[in-house]
Amino acid sequence: MEDLATSGFELRFDLAGRAAVRVAGGPVAPRHVETVPPPAPWVIEARCGDAAGWLLAHAAPADPEAARMRLERAVEREAATRLQAAARQLAPLAADLLERLTHRLRTDVTTLQAVADGAVKGLFEPADLELLPGELERSGREAQRRLTAAREVMGVLTPGARSEPEPIEATLRTELAAAGREATITGPAGEIPRTLIPGPGWAACARVLAGDPRLGVFELGPDRGGWSVKSGADGTPVEWTERTIGELAHVGHIVAAAGGFAVATEPFGIRLTLPAAPPFG
Repeated sequence: MEDLATSGFELRFDLAGRAAVRVAGGPVAPRHVETVPPPAPWVIEARCGDAAGWLLAHAAPADPEAARMRLERAVEREAATRLQAAARQLAPLAADLLERLTHRLRTDVTTLQAVADGAVKGLFEPADLELLPGELERSGREAQRRLTAAREVMGVLTPGARSEPEPIEATLRTELAAAGREATITGPAGEIPRTLIPGPGWAACARVLAGDPRLGVFELGPDRGGWSVKSGADGTPVEWTERTIGELAHVGHIVAAAGGFAVATEPFGIRLTLPAAPPFG
C-alpha cells in the first residue's frame, strides 16, 4: 500500500471499516485516526467486505479512475494480509487459553476426587482435616478465576456484545489508581487514542496491566493497525503464554479476539496493537 503514498497521496485503512487509520503518506488529514470518511480536499474510498481504505490528497489527481483502481487492489491485499496474520496469531493464543483452562480444571477435579475419596474412607488425620478447608477454598478460587478469564474472552466474540469506544489512557489511569499504583504514561500530542473491544472492553485489559508491578512505564502511540501500547524492553519476541509472561497472557487473549495483536519480548516487555475507535468529533 505504501507505493500509493509515495505518489503524493495519504493512505488510510481499517479492517473493521469504522475508523480511518493512517497507514502511509500524509499528512493530509491531521490526526492519526480520523472519522469515516476522513476529511480531505480530495478523498476516495474502497471496500473489501468490512475492511475499508481511503486515499486522500490535497488536490484531485490527473487520473482519478486509475487511483481508484489502485486503491481497490491495495485494500484487497491489505485485508487479506491482516486476516492471515490474525489467524496465525489466534491459533497459538487459543491453544494457550484452552490449555490453561483444561489443565488447571483437570487438576482441581482430581484434587476434589481425592479429597472426597479420602474423607469417605476416613484416611485423613485430624491435622490434615484442619488444612482441607483452606486448600479447597484455594482450588475453588483459582478455578473461578480461570473460568472468569475464559468467559471474558468469549464475551469479545459473542454476537451483539456491548461495544463502546473507550479512551485508552484515561481508562488505564483509572485502573492504576484503583490498584493503588502510579505509573508513567506518555501519549500522542493532539489526540485522545480510543479503542473498541466488545464485551469486557479495554477496562478488563487495563485492570490486568495495572496489577502487574513489572509495568511502570506505558507508551501510547500510533500504529498502522490502530494504537500501540508498549511497556518494558524492546527485545527478542517470545511466545505469548502464561508460562512466559504470567497473568498478562489474559490481556493478549482479549486483544487478539477483538482483532488486535499482542507481542511479548525477552528481556521482559509487551507491545499491544489495539483496534482504533473513531475520535470524538
